[in-house]
Amino acid sequence: MACCPTEEKYGYEDCRFEKDVDENFHCSICYNVLKEPRTCRNNDHIFCLACITQHLKVNSQTCPECNEHLSVDTLRRPRVVNNMLSKLKINCDHASRGCPEFTCLEDLKTHVANCGYAPVLCSNAECGMEINKQDKVHHETKVCDYRKVKCHDCGQIQEDVGTLKGSLMELDGKVEQAVNGIKKLDEKVEAVKEMNQEMNEKVEAAVKEINEKVEAVSGQTKKENGEVKKEVKDMKDNLSKVNKDVDEVKVMMIQMLEKLNMLELLNKLPSPTEGMLNTSREDILIAGGYGGRSITPCKSTEIYSWEKNGWFEVSPMNDDHRDASSFIYKDQLFVVGGTDSKAIETLNLDELPLKWTKFRGELPSKCESHQTVVFQQSVIHIGGFQYDKGWSNVISELQLTSPCIMKELCQMPEPRQFHGAEVFEDKVLILGGFYPFQTTNSVLEFDPKRNECKEMPKLPSALCRMATVRWRDEVVVLGGRDKDGQVLNDVFMYDSKTGKTTALPSMLEKRYDCCAAITGNTIVVMGGLNEKDEYISSVECFTMGGSTWEYLPAMNEPRFKAVADVLPSTRKYV
Repeated sequence: MACCPTEEKYGYEDCRFEKDVDENFHCSICYNVLKEPRTCRNNDHIFCLACITQHLKVNSQTCPECNEHLSVDTLRRPRVVNNMLSKLKINCDHASRGCPEFTCLEDLKTHVANCGYAPVLCSNAECGMEINKQDKVHHETKVCDYRKVKCHDCGQIQEDVGTLKGSLMELDGKVEQAVNGIKKLDEKVEAVKEMNQEMNEKVEAAVKEINEKVEAVSGQTKKENGEVKKEVKDMKDNLSKVNKDVDEVKVMMIQMLEKLNMLELLNKLPSPTEGMLNTSREDILIAGGYGGRSITPCKSTEIYSWEKNGWFEVSPMNDDHRDASSFIYKDQLFVVGGTDSKAIETLNLDELPLKWTKFRGELPSKCESHQTVVFQQSVIHIGGFQYDKGWSNVISELQLTSPCIMKELCQMPEPRQFHGAEVFEDKVLILGGFYPFQTTNSVLEFDPKRNECKEMPKLPSALCRMATVRWRDEVVVLGGRDKDGQVLNDVFMYDSKTGKTTALPSMLEKRYDCCAAITGNTIVVMGGLNEKDEYISSVECFTMGGSTWEYLPAMNEPRFKAVADVLPSTRKYV
């Protein structure tokens, strides 16, 4: 009986080939596709070299098919079979690590030796993490917790700190002047109060005296009586004027207090040094959703150029993606799923002109109103509405293979869609959203290392269908709809560490199902629906530290339930 080895060095598994392999190209010992084929010398029974060699070592020196005498030295190479096998397309040895390549069998060894998905170890001391070869430099210099950090120009930092100190000293001077002004106002108010008191006393005395005179001269002529009444009226007018002056002083005090509060707020906003270190703005891409002059699926893609201050159309998508999600991964923009869709499209940001490509894999089922974010090297899929399962409470790792795999990581306490999600250094925050027949104000913190969720302090009110962006340690929440369905233009920040909220100036328009992106310290909000459920093309922006929102040029067409991302600043896209 033939011995069937089990090591990987024997035949290739059928599932690795691009197409089904003819049964005549299978080893009769391991039943896999032949590797280094050999035949017996008389009857052309065919085997893998390793399989027949192992068989001849542990069994009699005979062919396992025809029992004729056979040894390693008398094995023959079937040249024709070998040539046909060499042209078969097989996937990479590292396909399980994400390599998408199919290569000819004769080129497999060369490809594997140079494959970017081959496992390597991080060379940083104390790390030792296994990563893909192509990610080694990025991991060791950008991601690794043990990476060497380049020292900044200390001289420049000291200069910037000096500038900051000067600005703060100037601000302290202004605050001191404001405080002194308030003290002077307090003194004036006190003086006015004393004058008012004295005037009241004089008026009372005068009125008393006049009343006595009126009684004394009651028998005199009407003309004299009229003069007395006029005197009383004049005194009352003077008192009214004093009261008006006191009210004006109170208004001045309130204005000074407002200015003082504004000066205190300036201390908490981005410092001059931070402004100097982050002045560049990347262009913004928006795609898909519902658009046009009638509510129809939209495939168009637009880019806003800060340099040209306008929107420019680029290559449209291949499919409709409404209420989808998007993320940038390895210099490619991915748009995932959406209404009545499980398709995935990609945009290679390193190739110009930009052109959308259908990804080879799809979601396991149609999914909309979900969120996808990139945490380190993993793509995390959160909640949404799945057509075959309904509302989802599952947090999964989306593995970009063919077919795509959704590996469940954790379950949220309740399902949710139309929610927000933002990534921080060690966690993902999931905010608000809608689950069966109600809007929620809950906030969850998902730990991708432990695959656990925990409750955070709640939002100020229930909220869904809003836009979110991350700024420093805060999630900025923009617009949306409350539990009563009211459309909002509110903007506030949610602290990812404490859960405290801080109000920001309201947007110029109420909107929901809109998109938002942040570049540097500038937030840009695009499109959506207003309180009349009209779809809009307006765009507005707000720079952190400012006091009001401003309009930018409108998009070429209105749209809502679209996706938007910030493009890398290394290239010009329009």
